[in-house]
Order: sequence, then C-alpha cells, then structure tokens
Amino acid sequence: MSISCEDVCMLFLRILRNVLVYPKEHPLISQGVESLMEFIGEHDGLIIEVNKGYLYVNSDRVGITAANYLFLRLLIQSFNTLGVGEVECLGGLVEKEHLYGFFSAMAKATDYEELVSLMDREGIAGIVVRPSPEDSKEWVREKARKLYFHTIKVVRSFFETGEVSPVKMKAAASYLLDLLRHSEEALLGLTIIKNYDNYTYNHCLNVAILSLAMGLRIGMERRLLVSLGAGALMHDIGKVKVPIEIINKPSKLDDSEWKLVRRHPVIGSLIVLKNWGISKETSLILEPVVEHHLGMNYYGYPEWLRTRETPLMAGIIHIADFYDAVTTPRVYHKRTFSPMEAMQYLLDNAGVRFDPILVKVFFNVMGFYPVGSIVKLSTGEWGVVVEMPSHAPYFDKPVVVLAANSDGRPLPPKRMDLKGTDVTVAGVSNQSLWNVGLDPTKLALCPIEEQ
Repeated sequence: MSISCEDVCMLFLRILRNVLVYPKEHPLISQGVESLMEFIGEHDGLIIEVNKGYLYVNSDRVGITAANYLFLRLLIQSFNTLGVGEVECLGGLVEKEHLYGFFSAMAKATDYEELVSLMDREGIAGIVVRPSPEDSKEWVREKARKLYFHTIKVVRSFFETGEVSPVKMKAAASYLLDLLRHSEEALLGLTIIKNYDNYTYNHCLNVAILSLAMGLRIGMERRLLVSLGAGALMHDIGKVKVPIEIINKPSKLDDSEWKLVRRHPVIGSLIVLKNWGISKETSLILEPVVEHHLGMNYYGYPEWLRTRETPLMAGIIHIADFYDAVTTPRVYHKRTFSPMEAMQYLLDNAGVRFDPILVKVFFNVMGFYPVGSIVKLSTGEWGVVVEMPSHAPYFDKPVVVLAANSDGRPLPPKRMDLKGTDVTVAGVSNQSLWNVGLDPTKLALCPIEEQ
C-alpha cells in the first residue's frame, strides 16, 4: 500500500530519533528504511523541504492537524537545528545502505557543514542535502565560492582517476542547479575564474554553470537539468587520451593531430561507458559528451553524426563550450576574446553554427553587461563586471570591481554594487581581462564594499 506524505515525515523522524539507539536490523529502522525506499521508487525520488515553518514532500505541503502537530514540529526543529533546508533522495540512485548511513550522519551532526562532511567521509551517494535559505548576499557568495572549488575537485578526480561515481557527479550538478535557482548571479559571477594551468577542470565547471543557467531559462525539468549539468562537467573527458603536447601545441595542428583531437567526444563516451556501464541514467549523460561539438547545419564533429539534428542538451553545451573557450587564454590563442566580442560572434553565427533560439537564451542569461566585461563608469573610473544585477529593473547596475582610474592607473581592487548609487556604466571596452593584465580570480573573489 502506498504511503502518504504525512507518513513519510513520520517515518523520517522515527528513523532519525532511533538510528543511534537501535541497530539497523531493528524493525524501527529496517522497516522504516524499506518504506522510504518504496516511496522513492514509486515517485522517482523524494524531496523533504522545510520552508517558512512548513514541511513539503515532493513539493506538496503537509497539512498540520492536531494529530500530527507534535511530530511535524519535531521534524522541522531537527532540520532547523542543523541549518538544513532540504533533503533529496535521487530516484534510481540511492541505495538502502546509503539511506541508513545518511540518517546516522544526520543524527550525529551538529550543523549543516558537519553533516555534509560526514556524508562525504562515509561515501554516501544518491542523497543531496541543501542549507536553509539565508538573506545575506555575502553568505550566498561564500557558499557559491565553496561549491565552485569543491566541484572542481570532483571533476579533477574523475578526469585523473575515473573513480567518481555517476551519483556523485549528478549530485555535484544538482548542487550547482540549486544554487543557480537561489542566486544565479553569485554562481555565474565565478565563471570569470580561469586557471591557465588547470584549464580543463575550470572550463568544464564553467560550461556546466552556463549550460544549467540556460536550461533553467527554457524550463527543462529537473531530471534533465541534472543530466545536462553532469554531461557538461564531463563533456571534455575524452581529452585525457589526447597527448598533452597536442593539447598545448602553440602552432597549428597538422591533419593527424587534428584528427586525434576531433575524436575526443567519442573517446569520452567510451570512458563514461567503461566506468559507469550502460543504463538509462548514463544514456542521458552520453548525449552531451558525444555531440557537444556537432553544432548546426552539419558543421561539427563527430562526422558520422552529421545526418541528424543536434539534440537540445548538446546544442546548449555547444554554445557554453564555445563562449568559455574563446574567453580563456590558451597557448594557441593569439588573442583572447572579450565577453562582448564572444557574444557578437555568437550572434553573427546564430543559425549557422549555433541554434538561434539558444543563442537568444544565452544572451538573456549573460545580461546587458556579461561578467568579465571591462566597463567605463560615469565617474571616469574603469571597472570589471563580476556579478549581474539580481533584479531585472537594475539591468544596467551590475556589481563591479574598480580596477583603474580615469587615466588608466591601477587602483586597489574594490568591489562595488552600482545598485542604489548614482554611478552608471558609460561604455564597454573590447579588451579582455587577460589582454590588460588583470587577474580574473582575484577580481571574482574580491569582497563587496559596505554601502
């Protein structure tokens, strides 16, 4: 018999309060875990959320009655004490042992950070926990920074060892997705971070962030968004089999070298299949890995796929991949594109190389002044856009880091939100950060000035 949302909450609380008292074989624990697994299977997942004093199960609010008031209050209190806003069990990915391990970790933890640490230490997969919403923008920025650099470690681990499970990769994509939902501008602002020495890892993460932002704008369902993010994080995995001297060759590639580079999407798909096997979940990730260079009008590669239209996820990643690649310095780039130049190229080639509808979506994502743009302010000073406005009416009021005075002399980095000030953007430079000697990472992580 199917259990109700109220039953789910009761089971959750019962297991949480008894998991450290009884062994996992005890009926209070084992039967509860079995029932939750049954619910997860029937509903393709489980999300329990605390929002403004109410409990939600898979987006349905659990009604409070005289009979359930006490245990609902206790469950809400358990979430609030840890600073947890939401727990998601991913359908088809979570296993009983991991579910039991999660409850043990939650019962032991004293706050959100400790819970995440315990889950990571125990290798708990298929379960994602998210913090309670906070009002502080600086708090959100700090979370975005931690998530950004943690995700780079996940990507790097898979590229170097192949030992990251599909569950962990999809969990990483899920975390990115949720932060984009909560504060798109904070995470998009970090995409100006470009690590020359570890280009591939930063590039894959930036492409994932840009792709997920596009997917959100067109209303993709969550399951596809998570697969889109995971596919973007791994879209260049095939390059691990391309000799580094070819990847970093400063001169033009010869025919044999270029042929090897063009094989990286196929090589990437074989790596994914070898590590994760054939499954429905893997198939969703394979599409962007194999076809992210296909483009429109049979332009790209692999050549044997040119007979079909580019799928949606591959088309999204194709745009994000191009944009981040050309705005990042490489040994074979004589000159790095500025954000405005890259956007203009996308516009000029919409309907030729790139899907014109997706290009329009990308323009909406990047805003009036894309992050990384060098702008001249009405004060005469020069600044770098590091964060888009959080509210539509202020589209011309981004967050900038002051970089130079009106004479072009460098200024100490100072982060400034133009919203609420009389300062406006008076012009945009076609120069990229790298071409004028500015460090994008230092700018992205510069703290904001108190207004």
